[in-house]
Amino acid sequence: MGSDVTLYIGPETAYRKFRFTDANEWESIRSQVAAAMDAGKGLIKIPWKGDTVVFVYSPYLMVSWVEKRPE
Repeated sequence: MGSDVTLYIGPETAYRKFRFTDANEWESIRSQVAAAMDAGKGLIKIPWKGDTVVFVYSPYLMVSWVEKRPE
């Protein structure tokens, strides 16, 4: 099953945008985001161009995503 998700982290004027097309990779990231949100704090680690981008989640860090429906 495919996936097409765009993740936005940060405020609207200065967000970072990540795109995921692999369902397993997205589920790994989504579970980190959900765990951090449930705890009210935590790390979100996102593989990006051979590196890892780490965000420190707090209630002030805006996180949203758009999941495209399969056609």
